[in-house]
Amino acid sequence: MRKTTLLAFVLSLVLIGAGAAQQGSTPAPMSPIEQALVDLKSENPMVRRRAIENISTLRDAKGIEGVMAALKDSSPHVRSAAADCLGLLHAPGSAQPIAELLSKDPDPNVRQNAAIALTYLADPSVEEPLLGALKDKAPGVRTSAAQTLGSLRSLKAVAPLSAMLKEPSADMRRAAATALGMIGDRSCVPALSAVLTDGDRGVRQEAAKALGTMGDPTAAAPLKALLKDSDGQVRILAALSLGRLGDASGASTAMELLKDPDASLRRQAAGALGLIGDKDKGLKALDSAFASESDPGTKQMIEFGRAQLKSRLSVIDPPAPSTTTAPGAPAKPATPGKPTAGPGKTPAKKAPVKKAAPAKKTP
Repeated sequence: MRKTTLLAFVLSLVLIGAGAAQQGSTPAPMSPIEQALVDLKSENPMVRRRAIENISTLRDAKGIEGVMAALKDSSPHVRSAAADCLGLLHAPGSAQPIAELLSKDPDPNVRQNAAIALTYLADPSVEEPLLGALKDKAPGVRTSAAQTLGSLRSLKAVAPLSAMLKEPSADMRRAAATALGMIGDRSCVPALSAVLTDGDRGVRQEAAKALGTMGDPTAAAPLKALLKDSDGQVRILAALSLGRLGDASGASTAMELLKDPDASLRRQAAGALGLIGDKDKGLKALDSAFASESDPGTKQMIEFGRAQLKSRLSVIDPPAPSTTTAPGAPAKPATPGKPTAGPGKTPAKKAPVKKAAPAKKTP
């Protein structure tokens, strides 16, 4: 009996040890970044692309080396994702390899993604490849390169971007106007003024907005013509740009647009009046608009414009009328001849005076 019990005890120890050994041989689960790095080596290009997207989401610098290698992947989808990821991570040393993709990759989508990624990196050393990309055969590459050159404030790009304002594509003209506004060089004012009559309202909007950033008074005359444009957005942008140039010609346009059915235009009009409105008509228009506005966001913007206008013109609101006696003020004197009631007491009524009976005559 003792031998059987001892044998069972030993057997249980053996089984426990085997179970522990089996558990110890199970690998620990990988972290998300470790899994992504493993997936980067997958034979399936979609798995590799998904791994890069996961690294972008994780924002983990441990993945940068593997993603840099993916810039030379055989799949254009993987190369595009790699360029985008490195831009989002602001990966050190990635600007030149991405610029090489922009210049040499055979796939236009990869080149466009490379141009966009260079916007995130903001590295001026890639200015030349971006200038070269303004002549790319793919329109998407050219517009993305224009945007990045604008964000880099590239003065070398002013001449080619000004030339792009004459492109047949409205998308190209819009991109060029936007980029020139970001650069802010006054030498492009004549070219931007020329497209204020462009047939595409988006081009007119971007040109009007750009001219307001340059501080050149010669832009005022062509901007004033836009105050009669058929598009409300163009009109309010012209009014705002004139205001930034110190010209209040757009105030009446802003007051008119305070009543527009489009809440976005009403908000911009309120902002414009805060910048260029006067004490009489402008402030009165904002007060009236605030009282009748039902949209909470627009109402808040009108209040902001009103506060901005008052601050700019040093308008001080009159004190609210008081309905109570201020502490320490002298009490109103009682009317002479009238009794004053004590605190908390009702004035006593006068007792009626009895008239004396007439005296009887003695016979």
